[in-house]
Amino acid sequence: MKKREYWLDLLHHVPKWNHWRELNPEETIDLSGINLNSYDLEAINFSGCNLSHVNFIGSNLRFANLSSADLSHSNLIGVNLRLANMRQSVLFKARLHRSNLSEANMVQSFICESDFSKAIFYETELGESKIYKTSFSHAKLVNTHLGKADIFMCNFDHAIMESVDLRWANVIKTPINFNQV
Repeated sequence: MKKREYWLDLLHHVPKWNHWRELNPEETIDLSGINLNSYDLEAINFSGCNLSHVNFIGSNLRFANLSSADLSHSNLIGVNLRLANMRQSVLFKARLHRSNLSEANMVQSFICESDFSKAIFYETELGESKIYKTSFSHAKLVNTHLGKADIFMCNFDHAIMESVDLRWANVIKTPINFNQV
């Protein structure tokens, strides 16, 4: 059985996947282009994995470890990412429309040309992230931390923003209206 087929088989049972990851920490995981729609992947360890072009529509990634993962071009529409560790992840042209990112750790992430429209950010940590040309249209950001983030040419049209921390953030060509409640 090829490695990729073995990994796909393991993904049906998260504890087995996580145990295998513990035993194989140096293994480079490339799951690019696979379909994981509607999977229950709660608490899965995808740290450092190549998850580019993966379809996660309707999946549960609550408590998932996605730190340093490449999620470029991935489809995460409607995905539950609550309490996920996405620290230093790459989200280039990723679609997270209507996703729940409440209490997620996205510190030092690279986010470019992605779609977070209608997403929920409640107490989400985005500090020190690089956020470029990304849509937060109609998103809900409550107690969200963007301290020291670089925010360039982003769209916050009709976003609900309450108690957003922008201390030391570098906001360029991005109109932000805190009265859109």
